[in-house]
Amino acid sequence: MVKTLVSSKGQTTIPKQFLKRWKTSKVLWDTLPDGSARVSPQPDIMSLLGSAASDIPYNPDEKKLARQAIGLNAAQEGMEQ
Repeated sequence: MVKTLVSSKGQTTIPKQFLKRWKTSKVLWDTLPDGSARVSPQPDIMSLLGSAASDIPYNPDEKKLARQAIGLNAAQEGMEQ
């Protein structure tokens, strides 16, 4: 168990050991029935790219292309509303 401080603005620091293990910049907070909280990593979908076994050769530009496609899709959805 690691103890951290909560600032006057209600902020806290996630210990380096957790950030290193989780490999994410987002966390989920959950309140448990006894009033305590649980913090868990929210995986970045892009960090999972290439994690599954495949016979398809790795393309180093894949992340860049995926981010562009996601951005384009988000922009198109935004225009439709």
